[in-house]
Amino acid sequence: MKSRFLIGLSALALLVLIAVQYVFITETYRTKKEQFDTRFGNLVKEGMSKFNSMDYNYDFDSVLFLLDNKAIEFMFSSPDSLSRTPGEVFQEILSHYREPEYFISDYIRKAGENPEFTYHLQIDELFLVDIGYKQQVYPNGQLLPQAPPNALLAGNFTHERNFFSVSYGIYIDFVNRSQLILKEMWLILVLDLFTLILVFTVFILTLRNMLQQKRLSEMKSDFINNMTHELKTPLSTISVASSSLSNRSIIENPKRVEELSGLIKRQNKHLSELIDRILDINIWEKDQVKLKPEHLMLDGWIRQLVNGFLLEQGDAAPEINLDIQLNQSTHLLDEVHMATVLNNLFSNAIRYGYSPCKIALEVKDNDHCLSLGVSDNGPGIKKEDLKHLFEKFYRGEEAKQRVIRGLGLGLYYVKQIVEAHRGTITVQSRPGEGTTFYIKIPTDDGPVTC
Repeated sequence: MKSRFLIGLSALALLVLIAVQYVFITETYRTKKEQFDTRFGNLVKEGMSKFNSMDYNYDFDSVLFLLDNKAIEFMFSSPDSLSRTPGEVFQEILSHYREPEYFISDYIRKAGENPEFTYHLQIDELFLVDIGYKQQVYPNGQLLPQAPPNALLAGNFTHERNFFSVSYGIYIDFVNRSQLILKEMWLILVLDLFTLILVFTVFILTLRNMLQQKRLSEMKSDFINNMTHELKTPLSTISVASSSLSNRSIIENPKRVEELSGLIKRQNKHLSELIDRILDINIWEKDQVKLKPEHLMLDGWIRQLVNGFLLEQGDAAPEINLDIQLNQSTHLLDEVHMATVLNNLFSNAIRYGYSPCKIALEVKDNDHCLSLGVSDNGPGIKKEDLKHLFEKFYRGEEAKQRVIRGLGLGLYYVKQIVEAHRGTITVQSRPGEGTTFYIKIPTDDGPVTC
């Protein structure tokens, strides 16, 4: 709970930092934009003022003369005969006069700046006038082209002639305004980005280390819990064998005494090796099972393992049918861990199966593969449970409903042990038809061919 709180608090702090950086960059951009608009706005107005102070421009005088003639046409023509409005005609004629644009562009370059811009003319008011007559023809419900929202005003102008009066503004829109502003902010952006990346990297590394430590701790606890369960098998066998040795009928049978003594000896060795594995810290510090393989006489080893399991179960012992067909007498396996695999599968068959329980163990090999199949006559496993069967802590609905004790670790460790042998384990089951686990382990050091 504490680790989750710390992770949540760290994530919240990171989000707050990102929000603060966003606000800071946004405000910096807004300030830089205002500075840009002020600097270039003043530059544009200065250029426009210089242009207006020049000697009389005869080109523009001809534009005004043309506009006067157009005003006469509009006043004395039938509205139905006109294809365009006065505002559209005046907009077109005034926009074609581009001397202010060229002058401002040259003025800005001489000032040491070279931004790209577009030139816009926006009519505000237009009147047709005559002696004793004045009619507003714009705005009158129509809308002429407007300057872009961020365009800078170069100047407002009003011209009155014999037959018209027009007011308009000239605007300059810098198309690369954002690039220029961001170019000025590059150092701030780089430092902010570096800070965010650094903090985010530290957060991820810290989170990963916390989760890794938690996972290692859980693996250690899970392994100890599982191996503690496995310790019960040899202890129970030794207990049953020891009790049997006190039986007079067995004492008088030297062969039986020798079998029980051998069983106690083997289970004692098995118990010692299990304890050694618990003490071996490498098994939970690495994400894999550490094997100690040895050449096992597989036929005899399996029979001894089965006899020991049956003896441990006592009156509740299942019927185990063996089908051993081996071409090789020995196989390289970890004795302790493979015993854990088979004991887990046998125990699950009894725990979840029908009574009387019947188990079949089939062992075969060829030049490349050792195959083991463990089948039972139980109720089978539902399809929705099969895909989760080997997950850690997973327990199906059957186990929960019947309140079967367990941690959900047995099959998880079975899969880990088989994969540590470079093998695979699969399961086939249908409700009401029992369950079969198939284990295949390569018998050589080459590529897996099972």
